[in-house]
Amino acid sequence: VVAISLLLTVVTYFLAKSNSTSFIPTYFIGLGVIALLFSQRMKHILSNNTVLLLIITMFLAYMVISNFWHTNLIATLKPAGYALLILSFLVSIPFISRQFKHFPERFVQALLVSATISAIFSLWGYFGLDYRTGDEGRLIAFGGLDNPVMSGLSYGAACIIGFSYFVNRSLLEKSLLEKFLVSICLLTMLTALLLTETRSAILGLLFGGAALVLTYCSRSAIQHTYALSKYLVFLILSVSLAYFVGYFDVLLERSTSLRPEIWEAVYVHLSFPQLITGKGTSADASVYYAGELHKHPHSIYLSTVYYGGVLGLVGLLTVFGYALFQMTKLDRSIMIYAIPLFIYGLICLTVDGNRIIRKIDFIWLMIWLPISLSMIRSASVESPDGS
Repeated sequence: VVAISLLLTVVTYFLAKSNSTSFIPTYFIGLGVIALLFSQRMKHILSNNTVLLLIITMFLAYMVISNFWHTNLIATLKPAGYALLILSFLVSIPFISRQFKHFPERFVQALLVSATISAIFSLWGYFGLDYRTGDEGRLIAFGGLDNPVMSGLSYGAACIIGFSYFVNRSLLEKSLLEKFLVSICLLTMLTALLLTETRSAILGLLFGGAALVLTYCSRSAIQHTYALSKYLVFLILSVSLAYFVGYFDVLLERSTSLRPEIWEAVYVHLSFPQLITGKGTSADASVYYAGELHKHPHSIYLSTVYYGGVLGLVGLLTVFGYALFQMTKLDRSIMIYAIPLFIYGLICLTVDGNRIIRKIDFIWLMIWLPISLSMIRSASVESPDGS
């Protein structure tokens, strides 16, 4: 049940008519984890990832408890439920992967196929039905991914996973047909991503690509430098092509999308002691600027300060830092997915994102998924102390 629910999670995320449909599999994952909580296999997963899970649990608990000094108990129950769903998702992937060796590969394949189908429909809507944003003409996906930022960030994450899959399969010398099909998927998703004009996703893709170059195989420092140099040449050529075809004009016509002004407006709402402890996860972070309502701070880091204060930000950065450290010790077949996707998420969420604790959305895809992958330990790296 848990394995099927995990696969349905990514399928419904990209293809469901509404976000509420993709929430359903996460409930079954949570119930499945509760039922299996005292199994020997689950105990093994928990013992091998004790430190990371403890840091994450403490951070999530603090963000939930932050509601207590600014609101009531009822308002705390909802984020507490979301936190439990996140924790169940985190342990479910390594749990299933321990029982089914090839599950991570099947999970990735399901994600790529779902994202590609979604991108195909989005491109059809964009070119065939003129289904795009009315003001700027940006591509938006059908269903739950119904705004260009969410569409772009999701397709970007799928592209990173697709590139990692392609490289991983190339190292395993798989068939040309499979490589061709993956290439078609990547071309489709990348085209959809570019038409969303989501700049944070494009920038994250560049950094995620650099991370992939550094992680796809063990090499010396000189070889890493050479590989990065080739990647830099590729970037220069790509940027030059984008400039000559006028894509830069499309991206830059929105200027900074008022991000600095929004951040300043959010910051001035924080005074001592709220700057230290935050306003609570359920607080309303919307601000007005130039007569326009902006519903959230558009940065996962500033949002965390708003909801959880500096203490919350320290907890978030601790989670990110330790998770990245644990990813460096993974088997390379898993590391090749976890690190590039995580780096992509860290970059994108600098200028996008709201609450870190919420139901499944692109934050799950860019942050919680790679952290969950970091808990998949091969026999050669497992240790009883979770280090």
